[in-house]
Amino acid sequence: MTADAPHPTPSWDDAPATLWRTSAGLCIFIVLYGLLISLWFMTATSLIAGLLPGPAAATVLMLFSFASALLALELVLRALHGRGLIALTGPGALFWPQLLRVALHALPVVVVLSLLPLPDALTPVRHLDLAPWLALLPLALAGVAVQIAAEEFLFRGYLQSRLQARFRHPVLWLGLPALFFGLLHFDPAGGDNAPWFVLYATLFGLVTGDLTARSGSLGPAMALHFLNNCIALTVTSFPDGLGGLSLWHLPVRPDDPALQAVIPLELGATLVLWLAARVAIRR
Repeated sequence: MTADAPHPTPSWDDAPATLWRTSAGLCIFIVLYGLLISLWFMTATSLIAGLLPGPAAATVLMLFSFASALLALELVLRALHGRGLIALTGPGALFWPQLLRVALHALPVVVVLSLLPLPDALTPVRHLDLAPWLALLPLALAGVAVQIAAEEFLFRGYLQSRLQARFRHPVLWLGLPALFFGLLHFDPAGGDNAPWFVLYATLFGLVTGDLTARSGSLGPAMALHFLNNCIALTVTSFPDGLGGLSLWHLPVRPDDPALQAVIPLELGATLVLWLAARVAIRR
């Protein structure tokens, strides 16, 4: 398969029944996820709070809560489709080499983009000293890996590939999962910036969805998503519940109008990363 030939990841053998089975799978997933994540917060909150300082504990608790989504999706796949999560990655011979190639191509781009100067109103302030940040970094990276894996397995590995098995037009199988992904990033705390955050997440969903279809595996999407979220959650983040493991904090809240000055840069950076990943999967 060439990089230019869209291909569902994975292939499914029930295309005529895909739509209703997928709808049932999503409904069951939502119920299971709600139960499992409630159980997670009931059992893990006090334990993690006793091991880590407040802000770090809140972020770790949130990131690892995505394991609930992974488990819920695994149960849905076993019950309705007779396969497990690993089947959603695509062939292992594609997944791992493509993940590594995209990571190596995108990492220098991510580093350069993260070093670009920000407007004075957005100049980050130090949140953690270097030593505690480095001590927490392995835990932070593991948490980010769990979070992005849950999102990629659900939106690209399951939903996109299921729709692609049923519909031929990319507006449906590529556009709908990206739109759902974007809408789930709507945050009322963003105020007037909230629609821009949805737009950014939707564009990111289109980018990772395109890479998944062209490569035939989740490797490129996972690599790009991991690098993106590592910068956003462990280097420079908002001073909120997801910023407890970050080295730097932005001196604004998500609803600050000053953020609108960098939104075009964020959108452009996503396209640059997409191009870098496209180059990687062509080789």
